[in-house]
Amino acid sequence: MKYSTGVSVATLALLSSVSANPILKHRQSRTNGSMVYDFTTLTSSTELNWTPCFNQFTCALLKVPLDYEEPGVGTTDIAFIKWSTNATNSSTQDILINPGGPGGSGVDFVMSGISIIQRYVGTAHNIIGFDPRSVNNSGPDISCFPGKEGTQRFYDEDLRRPVDINNTRSLGETFARAGAVGDWCSRVNPRNSSARYVNTVATATDMLTFVEAAAVARGEDKEKAKLSYFGISYGTVLGSTFAALFPDRIERMILDAVVDLEDYYEGKWANNLPDADGAVRTFFKACHEGGNSSCPLWANSPEGVEKRFNAIFSDLTENPIPVSAVLNTNTPTIVTIDDLKAFIGQAAYAPADLFPILANILADLEKRDGDSLKTWSGSAADADADSCSNNTARWRGVDYEPRYYIACNDANNRFNLSTLANYTDYSRQQYKQSQYLGELWAAGTSVICRQLVVNPPESQIFPATFPNINSTSTPILFVGNTLDPVTPLRHAKKMQGRFAGAGLLTQDSPGHAALAARSACTSRYLQDYIRSGSLPPEGTVCKVEQVAFQASGRSTNGTTVTLRKRHTVGL
Repeated sequence: MKYSTGVSVATLALLSSVSANPILKHRQSRTNGSMVYDFTTLTSSTELNWTPCFNQFTCALLKVPLDYEEPGVGTTDIAFIKWSTNATNSSTQDILINPGGPGGSGVDFVMSGISIIQRYVGTAHNIIGFDPRSVNNSGPDISCFPGKEGTQRFYDEDLRRPVDINNTRSLGETFARAGAVGDWCSRVNPRNSSARYVNTVATATDMLTFVEAAAVARGEDKEKAKLSYFGISYGTVLGSTFAALFPDRIERMILDAVVDLEDYYEGKWANNLPDADGAVRTFFKACHEGGNSSCPLWANSPEGVEKRFNAIFSDLTENPIPVSAVLNTNTPTIVTIDDLKAFIGQAAYAPADLFPILANILADLEKRDGDSLKTWSGSAADADADSCSNNTARWRGVDYEPRYYIACNDANNRFNLSTLANYTDYSRQQYKQSQYLGELWAAGTSVICRQLVVNPPESQIFPATFPNINSTSTPILFVGNTLDPVTPLRHAKKMQGRFAGAGLLTQDSPGHAALAARSACTSRYLQDYIRSGSLPPEGTVCKVEQVAFQASGRSTNGTTVTLRKRHTVGL
């Protein structure tokens, strides 16, 4: 994941709304030096040396072994960023955050979304984001195209194009392209390179190392130190893995938008989409109920909205639209059905925010105007280092290279997509689950892993099937939406059953994770859990206050837009 660019323009706007006053009063360990704006200026250590950074945070680079069983192999550095609370007392916790992925940056998540995170966990605790191995500011560097920013961006986009399951050429090209990139990356990072140590088990152990280092800095017994954690999407894989490996080291653990751990470690990503079409179809009803003044695709019934939607979809499938407005694109281009499919996938992640944008885009497409779709879909990907200011983190690379390495290491060659016939069947099974997201999902991670040769050490291989965990030091709280497009509620229920005593909170809304829509009820239960460890009563379902096209939801939750925008095909 390694090229220099900034966070998106939308994120920069969000950062401007966060208080610029440094909040550095409570620290786990000593704070060094003057303000820094780049992790490369920090010195890594096995101790936590917090340095003021990015105006209102502190940052640290923690040195960890690549292989905890073979420390002589070498070390790497893990980047942490901390927002410190003023409400310091004996119950103050350090809450580690992972936003998903694999390959999501916890550093960027905390920098751009601290106010949203606090809505769910409160303001009485320190919020700590970190970049897992190889992600963003953390090592090791496993780029497939080191020093070639343009090439990285090209393949980032190229590999995320949805496959057309009715087109043998599309299936064949997607299969071959993924194989070529996997083989290329395997040559750049051969079997015994540091890439083999980029996996979830290693990152879970890094979290324990952080917890122990923080305890030492406070003068406490590191052997008794416990983790407080909030993981979203892939972050639930990381959290569940930690809980399975270290069940007696949990202080608090919230796992939101839950992934089926066995399906993930099998490398299949095969049962994520049963609720995807249901999430997308809420657009039709929401648009109709929002009214003509709120939804430009309005019709006199949800079925009427769907009819307009389908007509636009069919027209764009056959007739791409040229885009040549110089203010909206750097070069003449076209928008295709693939662009629309990708944006529909994005909108399903955060309907309350993105359905109104989708409606405007569709209304433009209905008039054969593709400018808005091309402008919006390209805005995050086109952000570059020139748009950065000193209060923004810099990406070290593309999200998708670490995503592939982490997921493929974790799968450890368990899933066989070695032939085009296998891949064709897999793609069609995904489409059967979801006509809207299936072709995006089929072009995702699993097909890359068929040729990406990895060789994780035995100590960092997590079993695809694992026994139920009979006790954890604190019960885990699982959270799921009723219509999550990529992590269905059934996953949360399944994983709740794998960890004795765990609780489940359901949020009655479409979208990926509870953060996709505001809910005072959800916030209250999560904060109660963080404060006291108390679980919601069995069967608790929370309503939301933020609904697409409704007056209460028109003020977009911009942080959610930004945080979900980069994760169209992933967790």
